[in-house]
Amino acid sequence: MGKIAVFDAQIYNATPLSRREVRLLSGWERERRLFVTIQDIRKLVGGAAGADVARQLVRKRALQRLRGGSYLVRPFRALVRAAAPSTPVAVEALLHDESHYLGGLWALSFHGLSEQSYASLLDAFVTHRLAPRRLGAGRVRFHALSKSAFGYGIATSEIEGMPVHLSDRERTVLDAFAHPRLFGGLGRAVEIAGAHLRELDRKRLLQYAIAGSRPSTCQRLGVLLERSGVSARTLAPLRARARQTGSLLSMNPDVRRAGRVNRRWNVVENDR
Repeated sequence: MGKIAVFDAQIYNATPLSRREVRLLSGWERERRLFVTIQDIRKLVGGAAGADVARQLVRKRALQRLRGGSYLVRPFRALVRAAAPSTPVAVEALLHDESHYLGGLWALSFHGLSEQSYASLLDAFVTHRLAPRRLGAGRVRFHALSKSAFGYGIATSEIEGMPVHLSDRERTVLDAFAHPRLFGGLGRAVEIAGAHLRELDRKRLLQYAIAGSRPSTCQRLGVLLERSGVSARTLAPLRARARQTGSLLSMNPDVRRAGRVNRRWNVVENDR
């Protein structure tokens, strides 16, 4: 069995794996490990040999270096094909020990809020600045937020056996207002919210908006919820939040500012 495994393992970058390397990868396969750290490797092979083993496994493309002694494991079961974990899984492995979530257009399509599928570009929200990079088949952009932004609206979904943190449906819609550049502009954010309001948990949407959205987002959201039939009583807390600014704004700042002025929300309804 050992000889066969070593022979088949030549698929890794056309370089045979040693018996020890096969044993390590087989063990991680049984444990369904998607990533390991240098500490994990040192526990198995000894502290002195850990760095060299990790370096060799990276060279043979059995591991992919992420950062700070953290490695993505290429599944041993995938030796017979050029397989690699998907980009969301790779990002989760990279950020597993810190506050984060995946969002943007990827989350929009993941939740079925877009007819288009966005897989080649992911937006990851973190607490500090990180340079964009390619992970798996996709490119990842990182956006730094304050720690308070990670206290609500984050769900967990299993992808390829990995629990991945992502914005839930309501937070994804609010993020379209908070980060319009990632979604195609504020006009597009208004379209997204207007098209899917009836599918969302409105109570949760209101809670999130009051907790963390800008007053301008609360103004636009208030108009949309009012149009969909939500009562003035239900919207009262959101209206109080919106009144923290006296600005008259447009529903869509990208088009001509003409239309009915909604005095309750201080918004020019120029989106229809």
